[in-house]
Amino acid sequence: MILEDDFFPEPAEHPSTITVAEICERFKAAGLPCKSERQNDEVRVIFEGRKSNLTFTVNASGHPLTAILPEETDYDVDFGSVLFEVFDSIGWTYAPGRS
Repeated sequence: MILEDDFFPEPAEHPSTITVAEICERFKAAGLPCKSERQNDEVRVIFEGRKSNLTFTVNASGHPLTAILPEETDYDVDFGSVLFEVFDSIGWTYAPGRS
């Protein structure tokens, strides 16, 4: 399945003070082991044992601005639930096609 999910912070309620490393820790705590790799203005979060990866755009101080799940994925209900729970916990909104 080809899927692109876009996630955005809601800055009025939750200013972007969290880092991608902290978001990774939340994924790990929720049962989704992952690691992050930075390349220029993007940080890629790679989930262990999955094709699914997140790509975050980040500002100069390293705080994430957007997140996209852009590729062919092995997206299942359990993975999706954890993904949405973590984004909800940091005040981010799901906005398909908004990028």
